[in-house]
Amino acid sequence: MKINISNTEKYFIHNGRIEKTDNLTIDLPDTTKVFYEVIRVINGKGLFLNEHLDRLHKSVMLSQLDCLDINNIRSNILKLLKANYVKEKNLKLNFYCQNTQQELYAFFIESHYPSNEVYQKGIRVELLPIERHNPNVKLENPLLRGSADKALCMSQTHEMLLVNAQGFITEGSRSNFFAVFGNKLVTPPAQQVLQGFTRQMVIKLALNNNIPIEERPIHTSEITEMDGAFITGTSSKVLPIAKITDHVFAPIPETTSKMMKLYDLLMEESLTSNIEN
Repeated sequence: MKINISNTEKYFIHNGRIEKTDNLTIDLPDTTKVFYEVIRVINGKGLFLNEHLDRLHKSVMLSQLDCLDINNIRSNILKLLKANYVKEKNLKLNFYCQNTQQELYAFFIESHYPSNEVYQKGIRVELLPIERHNPNVKLENPLLRGSADKALCMSQTHEMLLVNAQGFITEGSRSNFFAVFGNKLVTPPAQQVLQGFTRQMVIKLALNNNIPIEERPIHTSEITEMDGAFITGTSSKVLPIAKITDHVFAPIPETTSKMMKLYDLLMEESLTSNIEN
């Protein structure tokens, strides 16, 4: 497994030290457990920074490791954001333990965000029969990523929805999935998916705004019964789906549009509420 750090940005963090970037490549055995988190940076501020760090800590703890100093990591990330100002880009954290060796890297990655036109028209997605092992722990998964990237390239689509052996949709290859039935949102159960931060925020927003929401398995046979659907993620935010395989959703449901607006407002609040970040 290779972790590539490009030299697009001048600095990165290695074990609490801010260092200059020089196309560094970290070569790890495929058996190495690499925990990761992706944080969107806007105008030099980390969006939902504290919440992302809490989730990184949770992933490490679930793997029966207790070796992260979250306050120290946060302090160093804030130093990096000041030393390496970016207008909008994703920052990736990689943490791994190999024998007694522990390594933490924080570095900017090439980031692509949907255009306004894509948000208005929605995206096309396909189905991919594959499951994520231990989905509640956010670990790098080269096999799943490779399979999904290959399928995305071959189908020339935006995202692949993962389908388990029983025919239930679990999540996207790099996103979470929500179906819209009338004014109700339905999303796969938390224990079956990698619980993305945007997913958690959408659920809270729905509950706080009297939008009915249910966590339950969603079978592929229900696609034709849906009024709409969307994916969530760090880069995609709340992104409407226009087509799943051959089934077309039109127009975008009002419930989806409302969630898009609510999440954008939450982002604005997050970026203005923390002066230190």
